[in-house]
Amino acid sequence: MTLLAPALETTDKSAMTRILLEAEALFAEHGFDGVSINEVACASGVCKANVFHHFATKQELYERVLWQACENFSRSFDRLQLAETGLAARLTALVEWHEAFLRERPNGTRLILRELTGSPTALAQSAVFPLIRSNFERVVALLAEASDELREGISPALVAKLVLSLNLFGFQTEQLDGRLMTVGSLAARPELRRQWIDLLLHGIQR
Repeated sequence: MTLLAPALETTDKSAMTRILLEAEALFAEHGFDGVSINEVACASGVCKANVFHHFATKQELYERVLWQACENFSRSFDRLQLAETGLAARLTALVEWHEAFLRERPNGTRLILRELTGSPTALAQSAVFPLIRSNFERVVALLAEASDELREGISPALVAKLVLSLNLFGFQTEQLDGRLMTVGSLAARPELRRQWIDLLLHGIQR
């Protein structure tokens, strides 16, 4: 019995990992109301009872998936490396890191976007709102360390919101880039990234 315990524990963790992974994909595509526990169980290759063994309710599962998506952002941000400490270097590193993160975690990103674009009241009451706010504050803090290079009246929070918003919009509309590039309106990556970092730093006016 003792020898079986570690194997059972590993199997249990593996099942929960699959449940969280599949639930994230389903919630990201269909939203909370559009997903049933039975669908999560089928996608995860487990029985419905196994899902309820780990999560008492669908709401608990949903909040755990949201929490995990926020934690993935935080852990990835921990690994952001700065070659230099000036504003331009920080901005470039932030843009490149965030672009890469969005591609590594597309389902978690779409899930968080559903939360952010839902009811403002529901978002403020969400169990993961403090994590979302904390992650944003960390991005602001990264830019605030070079705030002496910002124009008067431009806050690090505004720059952080602009960077994250542009990246998220680009992530959501990426499938259009190829068509837009054919008419010469957009450069290919990474030139496109370089151009809009230059735009943020120097503006659009001659």
